[in-house]
Amino acid sequence: MFKMILLSTFIKSIYSQGIYSQVEMPGSQVDNHRCSLDGGYTWCKSTRNCVRMWLTPCPDNYDNCDDCLAKQRDGINIACPQECDIVHIPSPPPLIVSPPIAIDPTPPIVIEPIPCPDVMCMMYCPNGHQIDKNNCQICACNEDETTIPDCDIVQPSCDDYNFVCPKITEITNCNEGGIDGYTTFQVSLIIKRNKNVRNIYALFGDKDNIMLLPPSYQVNNGENVGGVQPYIIGYNHEMMYDSWLTIGITNGDIQNKISAVGIDFDIWNTDHSLRIDNGAIFAMDPDNDIVIDDEYIIGQFTVRTFSNPEIVINVQGKTMDPSNSKSWVENNIRFNLISPRRSTSVPNNCISWFDGCNTCTVTNGVIQGCTRMMCFRMDNPRCTRFETSGH
Repeated sequence: MFKMILLSTFIKSIYSQGIYSQVEMPGSQVDNHRCSLDGGYTWCKSTRNCVRMWLTPCPDNYDNCDDCLAKQRDGINIACPQECDIVHIPSPPPLIVSPPIAIDPTPPIVIEPIPCPDVMCMMYCPNGHQIDKNNCQICACNEDETTIPDCDIVQPSCDDYNFVCPKITEITNCNEGGIDGYTTFQVSLIIKRNKNVRNIYALFGDKDNIMLLPPSYQVNNGENVGGVQPYIIGYNHEMMYDSWLTIGITNGDIQNKISAVGIDFDIWNTDHSLRIDNGAIFAMDPDNDIVIDDEYIIGQFTVRTFSNPEIVINVQGKTMDPSNSKSWVENNIRFNLISPRRSTSVPNNCISWFDGCNTCTVTNGVIQGCTRMMCFRMDNPRCTRFETSGH
């Protein structure tokens, strides 16, 4: 009987070390090798194990280190063997500082550069990683938008107007993050100081001074006047990029302080502009100062990227006159909504851009979507594929 027990234990030991010794990963979906698919595991034939390909190197995915690193640069999320990350970089010639007095020769001072360690950060930073005092990457993301390349907005001239300065603000991020293929702008007027201006109470168009609004994206069941209430944006994020007119109010005119007349908002969409020669947006109480500072937001426009349309608006407001009967007018205020470009020098004919870590698609010189690889080190940015013209 004792021998039978030993024999049974021996057979079980052999069986547990055989072809069924693979570890069954937790999960409800497994493949033929009992690898947990919903856990991100796949079968590596070379090592006969279930692995996560982006964490554990699997020779099935590459031929050698050069091939593995090249596939990573092309956006394939695979892990490479540790020895692939050892790069022998020749040290630059030593910096020799000559002694100040030649009479007393001293040994030259050699300043050796401090090499940066290979840091693998388990995070993706859209604005890049922070750099320490030795100019080496650390595992912390840049969150301040000033750390990414500038994306300049072309501002209208202030000198062309008597009472106000026009201003343009981009709501999207360098044409990205909003409605696909569109850029969202807010336009505002800043009251000039010492011009006897009290407020703005109307945007208007008449037969002598047309108000022109460009074709703009309209969200279904969106707003036309006064912006959008924050709770609506909370359950429909697209409403953040709706197009509308206003006088200072941007979070939904729940108190009905402003109204519109003579403007056919039903025909205003991405294919039709609005040409207003007998209509206005106006404050219900012209004596009410809607905003407390000098800047009045007067509209939001989501326009096709690189369409670069123009807005023409006329405004009217109260003066500081004690009688409250006098008003001022500024006609033909123009805003050119020029889609911004990043300062990163991306050729216009480039269609695939390597930013030093990830591969990005490019349209008209503007970086679009990028892969989200985590990299040991940053390489030099460059265009990896150019558009070819065929006949």
